[in-house]
Amino acid sequence: MKQPVRKKKEKRQQIHDTAITIIEKAKSEMRDLTEDEEKELAELRSQMEDEDKPKDETPTSENEETVEDTEKQEEETDSTDDSEDEKDEEPVEEEKENKDYKRSNITTMKEQRFSLLKAIRSVANNQKFDEFTEAIINKGQEEARKAGINTEGQIVLPDSRSAVTVASEGEDVVATDLFDILMPLRAKNVLVQAGAKFMGGLTNNVQIPVMTANNVTWKGEIENAADGAGTFSHVTLTPHRLTAYVDISKQMLAQDSVDVENAIRTDLINAINTKLEETILGNGDGKEGGSAVVAPVGMRNGVTAETVSDFETLCEVESDVEDANVLGECVYVMSNKAKAALRGMIKGTNGTGMVYENGTVDGTKALSTSHMGSAKTYIYGDFSNLAICSWGNVDVTVDTVTQAIAGKVRIVVNAFFDAKKLRNNAFAVGTISE
Repeated sequence: MKQPVRKKKEKRQQIHDTAITIIEKAKSEMRDLTEDEEKELAELRSQMEDEDKPKDETPTSENEETVEDTEKQEEETDSTDDSEDEKDEEPVEEEKENKDYKRSNITTMKEQRFSLLKAIRSVANNQKFDEFTEAIINKGQEEARKAGINTEGQIVLPDSRSAVTVASEGEDVVATDLFDILMPLRAKNVLVQAGAKFMGGLTNNVQIPVMTANNVTWKGEIENAADGAGTFSHVTLTPHRLTAYVDISKQMLAQDSVDVENAIRTDLINAINTKLEETILGNGDGKEGGSAVVAPVGMRNGVTAETVSDFETLCEVESDVEDANVLGECVYVMSNKAKAALRGMIKGTNGTGMVYENGTVDGTKALSTSHMGSAKTYIYGDFSNLAICSWGNVDVTVDTVTQAIAGKVRIVVNAFFDAKKLRNNAFAVGTISE
């Protein structure tokens, strides 16, 4: 006996939902699929294929055929007008269910790999995107619209790893590779490593509430608590366009290699990360030489750096932050010059060791970056009080004109970021004296 259409649809939907749950879990944890998850997805696809296969009819014997013919004749002879009406309705209902099943059956799962290199090559050669690439870009454009961002590039990458639908085939495609190039940026950024809050996929301006000590008071046993209205401050973050570019040769663009794909992605990530770190760790006012704020304000803007000449002074700077009652773990982020200076600074007058040893400053985690400039500067504090926000993802413009004479294609990337300190007294800036 054939499996009922309705049960078949329910089973397929259950398999589909399980697969999407696996993908969404990896997305929420900002990681690739594990080996076990990939195996489970492969098994689910196999089950889906089995469900799609037509079930073979079981052959009937002559006796069974005779019985069925006899029963059929009896039914035709004994049927009443009412039963005739019911028989007229059954095909209509059955036809409806078959149509629903066919519509459901169109939606299947399969894996495809999104290639940024292939998408760039299509634009450079004035070729049409394949259906899968177009589906990815359409999803990116949809996310950008929801975020209130106007995209300029021909390629817009989504900020999520959920399944996308290939319109002409009606297929849900699970992209197992990473088309979100901001995810490795989060892992690479020194500020995120230090504990900064990185929030992506945002829409419109974002207000982050900040509670101060004024929110907490002592009261008698039956006295009313103080009205908290207006005692919360907040920090507002707004999207600012960050733009960077890399030039690649047409010969390199013609290659079809995973290594070339990864090289292009790495160059884009480095270009974005360099400018982002330089801006946030700098002392700029966000105006970039103009009259309007077009970039995040640097963490050192308006802050006087404490000059540090010995270990005792360094400890005093630390105590200033600790007196602000910060709750998170404090970390040093410093220039490479500052790290070198602290490696040569002795702790105390007894010479018990160097200030900087094994990636720490006297046991406190210390990270270094070339993006803080050449001065011997550092920032110490609780970096969970730094918010970095991104809106949408990355849109890519393929410029075939600017570097045409050199046989190159310029890849311009646009992304929207902002960064602000939630509590100014959670950080201290210092400079190691010469």
